[in-house]
Amino acid sequence: MKKTYTSHLITISILLIFLSSIASCSKDKNKIPDLIPIPPDAKQISIAAIKALSTAELVKIKDEGVIRGVVISDASSKNVDNNKTLFLQEGSGKSGIMIKLKTDHNFVLNDSLEIAVFDQMVTKLNGAIVLQDVANNLVKKLGFGKIIPRVTSVRELQANKKDWEGSLVRIAPCELTSDNGNYSGKMKIRDGKMTLASYVHEDAAFNSQELPLDISSVLGIVRLNGDEVQLAPLNTQEILPLKYVTDEFTKWINTSVDNNSTTIQFMLQTEVADWYGDQKEGAVKQFANAADLLFTKSGKIYPYLPKDSSSSTLRLIPYEKLKLKGLKAVEITFAASKSVGPTIFSDVSADRSIGVNLLPFNTGIDEVKIGIRIPIGLNEWHRIPSSSAPIQEAGKFYTAKFIIPSTLEDLIAMGISPANGQEWLENPKIAIINLSSRKTPGITTYYRDRYIPILIDKVKMGF
Repeated sequence: MKKTYTSHLITISILLIFLSSIASCSKDKNKIPDLIPIPPDAKQISIAAIKALSTAELVKIKDEGVIRGVVISDASSKNVDNNKTLFLQEGSGKSGIMIKLKTDHNFVLNDSLEIAVFDQMVTKLNGAIVLQDVANNLVKKLGFGKIIPRVTSVRELQANKKDWEGSLVRIAPCELTSDNGNYSGKMKIRDGKMTLASYVHEDAAFNSQELPLDISSVLGIVRLNGDEVQLAPLNTQEILPLKYVTDEFTKWINTSVDNNSTTIQFMLQTEVADWYGDQKEGAVKQFANAADLLFTKSGKIYPYLPKDSSSSTLRLIPYEKLKLKGLKAVEITFAASKSVGPTIFSDVSADRSIGVNLLPFNTGIDEVKIGIRIPIGLNEWHRIPSSSAPIQEAGKFYTAKFIIPSTLEDLIAMGISPANGQEWLENPKIAIINLSSRKTPGITTYYRDRYIPILIDKVKMGF
């Protein structure tokens, strides 16, 4: 009996184990399996760190990770080396780099990319830093982004060219010039006194197209060619035109003497702007002198600057009628008067006149030049250089162009303090001055000998 009881216990135990195993298997079948864990994001390496590795030789990247950024080159404009090339910038105000892929790509402006860089090669080619021969399958599109470009000047760009190489900047304001007046590899970008080389690829979609005349700003990628910095325009859509306000001095509304100012001056008001002229030295508004009738419009009243005195200016004071904040460029159409001998300049609405005794203009020798200066603080004046050459004939209208400083850095470079510069940017004022001079041998600097009066046909102000 005892053996039989023991055998039954063993049998029951085996049966319970068997049933338990079946139940366990049934549970496993119904159990929801764990999700396969997603690996963490790849380690991000900054573009600046990659660029810091570069030398003239190929350098292999040993860190495992990726760079991320936004495409800042526009493949549709084709102003890059080829279809394998793109520029990637990590973020607004951050580093950018040239990427050369092994095969053609289809990435477009503002695509957000991630590129695996382990075992890839970085090098420096003629000053530019390049991530070289990257396999296309190492590039992953993440979505879309947007880089806000640095808004700068040529002077500031040249000072920061190595740090900004491969990134997006906007030069404002500026002029575009070339030998043939078209986009070309020899195009220059100029703001004020400073000139910047441009990069226009021979296969660019806009190569050989006519240059626009009036530019508010140009957006491009900073490139280095040896030690020379270049700007590669992104496309023509990002070369923005100036918006002009033009005073043709045809609709005068008031001329009177302002006795409330520190210097007695004429108020030369038009429907466009409020101009001022010194009562003793000019400017004045009057009908054209008899000697100037052949090249002027009949019945038009012109502003005249009779002298080259520092007080003989046509000053523009911004009021409600015309605000000058954001002024980027000024174009002045002017001519030298052909008047000779004793000449009276008299404002049509005032009882005072300015008399001068004028020598004949010596064509090809004497120089006619107009300028702009800006008042800073209480007693400072600073001249803005013109991109136009002096004129050596009288009796014909010419146009002089001026780029107005629009950044604090450019004003500081002119010798203006940061506080005064910022104050002027918030409330700009300008004065047009007569810079003409006699170059004829034997002419003295005595004021009765040297004067060359000028008259102004119109002033265009670009914003």
